Amino acid sequence: MANYSGSFDTNVLLRLLLNDIPEQHTATKKLLSQATNQFAIADTAIIELVFVLDRYYGLSRLEITEAVEGLMNLKEINCNRALFKRAILIYVKHSGLSFEDCCLSVYAQLNSAEPLWTFDKKLANQAPNTKLVSV
Repeated sequence: MANYSGSFDTNVLLRLLLNDIPEQHTATKKLLSQATNQFAIADTAIIELVFVLDRYYGLSRLEITEAVEGLMNLKEINCNRALFKRAILIYVKHSGLSFEDCCLSVYAQLNSAEPLWTFDKKLANQAPNTKLVSV
């Protein structure tokens, strides 16, 4: 089992990326610089981060992609890179899909659990590994 310096919630990730509350940004940077091991970042925190950057802060998909890729490039961060690298590609390519749906599609691929069954016609039309549930 991996030994971590802890984990971050979405608010800590937001402060790190946005520097909108300088004292919290500085505190997060201090945590990162003093860490003896990586910080574990839950999938949920990254998914919520994208949601907040989009809906609350109004960042573009390109800006959000740069933010997530920036986090994934930090050696102090341990996150599900296999999932998020692929999900970001779908997210940028298909503006009609939410990041959550992109992650579900990639999760199905990574876990050999295809197709991803859905009632969402938009998802079924845009993600290649999805199928509509017949009603």
